[in-house]
Amino acid sequence: MEKKHGTLPVVTASTQERTVTVIKGQGSRQARSAYAFDKVFTAFSTQEEVFDETLKPVISDVMNGYESTVFAYGQTGTGKTYTMEGSLTSPEMYGVIPRAAE
Repeated sequence: MEKKHGTLPVVTASTQERTVTVIKGQGSRQARSAYAFDKVFTAFSTQEEVFDETLKPVISDVMNGYESTVFAYGQTGTGKTYTMEGSLTSPEMYGVIPRAAE
C-alpha cells in the first residue's frame, strides 16, 4: 500500500536486530520508537522458521507431560490462519499445525 501511494512504511522490522520500529510524524516532527523482542518475524520469514522458534519447543514440553496452548492473535488479514495452517500443497509451505503433527 505504501508503494502504491508513494509513502514510506510507518513500521519496519528486523529479524537480525530483533526490533520493530514505528515511525510517527513527518519532517522535523518525525519520531522513531524501536521495540526489542526475543524474536521478530517479517514477511520474509519462512513457515519453518516460525515453527522452529515458536511451536517446536512447546511440542517437546507437551511430550514431557506439560499442558500447553498455542494461538494466533492479531489484526484481521495479517496472516494468522496462514501461519497456523499454511498450505498443504508442499511440505515447506505447511503451517505450524501440520508441522506439529509430523
